[in-house]
Amino acid sequence: MNNIAAQSNTNIESTLPVSWALPGILAVNTFALLALDQIGGIPSWIKTATAVFLSF
Repeated sequence: MNNIAAQSNTNIESTLPVSWALPGILAVNTFALLALDQIGGIPSWIKTATAVFLSF
């Protein structure tokens, strides 16, 4: 059983390298947030809270 789990984990890691996956996920997240902002899907209090949090 452990052998099968180790093999499947290796296949996933070799198929999608982390050095490409993380920037890709960040890009998709950024575009989703920009789209939500354009359609007014993010309330102003969340924007204010985020700005205050990021200022520290």
